[in-house]
Amino acid sequence: MWNRVRILQLLLLFFFIVHSAAAVGGKETGHSIQLTDAAGRTVVLPAYPERVLLAGKAVVFSTNSCFLFQNAGRIIAGTGVTDQGLGDFYPLMDPRASQKLRFANNAGPEQLLSAKPDVVILKHYLRESLGAAVEELDIPVLYFNSESPETFYDDIEMFGGLFDEMQRAEDIIDYYKTKYALVLNRTKNADKPRVLTVSYSNRDGDTAFSVPSAQWLQTRMVEDAGGTAVWKDDTSGGGWNKVNLEQAAAWKPDYIFVISYKIPACSVVEELADSPSLGMLGAEILPFPADYYSWDQPDVRWILGLLWSAKVLHPELFSDIDMREELQFFYSFLYGLDNGTVESEILPRVTDCLAIVE
Repeated sequence: MWNRVRILQLLLLFFFIVHSAAAVGGKETGHSIQLTDAAGRTVVLPAYPERVLLAGKAVVFSTNSCFLFQNAGRIIAGTGVTDQGLGDFYPLMDPRASQKLRFANNAGPEQLLSAKPDVVILKHYLRESLGAAVEELDIPVLYFNSESPETFYDDIEMFGGLFDEMQRAEDIIDYYKTKYALVLNRTKNADKPRVLTVSYSNRDGDTAFSVPSAQWLQTRMVEDAGGTAVWKDDTSGGGWNKVNLEQAAAWKPDYIFVISYKIPACSVVEELADSPSLGMLGAEILPFPADYYSWDQPDVRWILGLLWSAKVLHPELFSDIDMREELQFFYSFLYGLDNGTVESEILPRVTDCLAIVE
């Protein structure tokens, strides 16, 4: 009799230990999971989710981050539009992409409810416009940020907890921190060339250029890469700020990085090369790399954009960095793509930009 009681006690102890295990980005208490999101909230889920929806504007960034985790393909039930204009990377991440729900990025709370999600992931700035209404339907919401290296790490930690891949989250963060530290250590005492980063748009034949907010990742990327963001002091407000050639000339940039989200940046730069007005600026005008998505954004690719920028601005400090090798490792480690897939699907999209730093 004693042996049976003792065995039962040991079994109960084992059950308690297993279901009290800690998780990166959150912790499991009993059967529930606690996660801290970008809004600083503690979100309690009754169990690891089986149906996750990625919704709202900026859904491409949450999608690309979530699919760093192996369990995402099984758990993510649907996502919004993930083609910014240069193609859709989603099918390369998820072999079952064609079977998943796809909805407009302005899908409302009722449409999300109809998909019966266990949790919805939204960009943090959508908390009032969409998130509050979703929460009122008793659907848990997790907010992500990723607007800086630090918040990107926090989001990866949160996703690691959500998908029950704690060690994977640590490995991803370690990769980014190692690359980031390498760039910062080499550029901290370097001369700072003057850089102007502009986003190109063309609506109804009307060409326009805009510079990013001083608080945005694009601005910080220039500074971390060892440059001076010449527009920073004149753009304290949020969002993109339109800029004319007169202002660009007044900033006296040594380099102009041209970002394009809808059409290849190389095509834009080729068109600009024939402009006498831009030629008078005396700056080197370069296309910013983009494969399916531009590398300047608060997306997983920001580390590639930082490495490329550093090589442009300080080639002598980064002569040992081969961007083709970095690209191969990035897509192999983060998404499990083989070299053949990277060479056929990724490299052709960035060959011209990589040639700039070779």
